[in-house]
This record gives sequence, C-alpha cells and structure tokens, in this order.
Amino acid sequence: MTNKSVAQICAFAAVVALPTLSWAGTASKPAPAPQKLSESVISGDIGVSVVTAYYYRGVMTANHSYSVQPSANLNIKAIQGDDFSATVNLGIWSSHSKPGAAQGAKNPQNWTEFDFTPGVTLTFGKISISESLHFYDYPNGLTSESFEGLNSKISFDDSDLLGALALHPSLTHMKELSGKAALAVKTNGAETGGNYWEAAVAPSASVGPVTVTVPLTVGFGSGKFYNKNGYAYFAAGLNLGYALPMPSNYGKWVATAGATYYNTDKEVTGNKQENDLVGSLGLGVAF
Repeated sequence: MTNKSVAQICAFAAVVALPTLSWAGTASKPAPAPQKLSESVISGDIGVSVVTAYYYRGVMTANHSYSVQPSANLNIKAIQGDDFSATVNLGIWSSHSKPGAAQGAKNPQNWTEFDFTPGVTLTFGKISISESLHFYDYPNGLTSESFEGLNSKISFDDSDLLGALALHPSLTHMKELSGKAALAVKTNGAETGGNYWEAAVAPSASVGPVTVTVPLTVGFGSGKFYNKNGYAYFAAGLNLGYALPMPSNYGKWVATAGATYYNTDKEVTGNKQENDLVGSLGLGVAF
C-alpha cells in the first residue's frame, strides 16, 4: 500500500468520524433542568350549598324547607415573606330560599340575602388576623335598609403543636356600622351599633379521600345586636368532604355533606325554638 493510499484512508476515516464525535458530544451534554413554576399569587374558590334551614349567627332567617347558597372568594397575595404575608380577600355570598320560607319577608320573592365582603388578611407565622367590611342586602324586603359591619377575626394554626388533634381555634368580633344584621328578620329601623362575639374550633381528620370536620361555635352579643345581652347560641356540626377525582389542572373539587345542631336562647335571638338540626349538601372547587 502506497503512502498516498494510507493518507486517503485516514482522511476518509476522519470525515466519517466527525459527525459521530459531534453527536456524541451533544448527547453527553446534560439536558437543561426544567424551570420551576412560581406559585400563583391568586387563589380562590367557587361553591354552592343547599341547607334545610338558614341560621345567621344563631338567628333563624329561613325556616325548614330549603335554601340554596352560592358563594365565591378571590384571594390576592400582595406580600409574601418567610414569616409574614398580606392577602387581599374579595367574597360574595347569596341565599335563595323557597318562597315564603324567609321569616318576616314582606313579599314571597325567594332571594333572601346578598353579601359582599372585601377585606385583608395579615399572617404572622401561625397567627392570622383578618379585617373585612360586610355589606348585606335583603332583596325580598326582610328589612327596609341594607347592613354594613366591620368583622374582625384572629385565628391560630396549631397543626405543628397538636398534629392530628389540632383545633384551629379562632375568635371573631362583628361591629354594626349601619343597619341591622341579626335582627333584620324581626325589626325595621332598630337601633344600630351592636356587637357580636364568637369563639370557634374546627378539628378535622382525613380518612382516605374523605375529610371529617367537627366545627364547634359559641356566639354572644349585645342588646343592640340581639334582643338582649348575653349568650345567643351554640352550634356543633359534623361535616364530610370528599375529594372528587378530577384532573389537577381543573382545580380541587370537593363534595360535602353535613349536619349542624343549634341550641339558641329564644329571648336573645327571638327564635321560636331552642334546639334545631340543620342538614346541608354542597359542591365546591378551589384553585
């Protein structure tokens, strides 16, 4: 074999190897890591519940038949830190009862109440403080005036302390600014400026796809909020939430069913009965 032939063979081998070396270099280069999507600052939920009676803070507003109650909430996280966050909350809620079911209604329209509740929530570690304005309107004539109030709530996340036995306690205060809230069913033009206080816990546990919650609430009020000062009601519920098997990009869907027992002071609330049991069914989606 001549030197020229050897040179030609080497040149041919080099040409053939070049693409292979190039591909090998490309294949061995690590693929770029997928970018982690940042958490959305906007969250919320939409839902609807059907209850066998509607109680507002211990006062029966619609008697036993049915009330359909749609709701929607939008939360915008304005500030997010390691131990502090500030969230703007916007909520709407409505109650539609069987015609004639609303106590004291001036006409048989079934739109009992519409609420708008803008507010802000400040979270310091495990403690959350919420301030919200409550605007209530009564389309079926429960009262001749709308209601405005300031609702303050402080809650504590005790999950790290108690684990599965966490109580999720909260304290709430409502101050009437104008109109009437609890006694809209009973009175028109009553003196405003009442105060309402509430203490609540809501322990819960998960059993497979079902979440069991036992909310316990006790409410007190002033004579301007109720008929007289003192204890107004105690409520104990048993709620079941079932996570529906929906694709994650469609939000988190939950079907609910529950029952709530009410014990009320008739002289304070103006109710016709002291004890009652209310059932509920619901469907909601969180995003």
